[in-house]
Amino acid sequence: MQKNPKVQLWSTYQVRSADWSLEALLYKWDMKCVHIPLESFGADEEAIAESALPGRHTVEMLVISLAKDSL
Repeated sequence: MQKNPKVQLWSTYQVRSADWSLEALLYKWDMKCVHIPLESFGADEEAIAESALPGRHTVEMLVISLAKDSL
């Protein structure tokens, strides 16, 4: 990230516990996170790409990058 401060990590994860959060780690490493709603690109339905995902699970999509203050 030092060589490319505009890099972005696009990631999905399955929510397993509301007690866990990335917030402390994002703060520690001076990063930010933007939530991408699955419905914004049609991924909020069951059986995406003929798979069983997301099914009845809660799946979140995030874009993680450096916070603007660190540039």
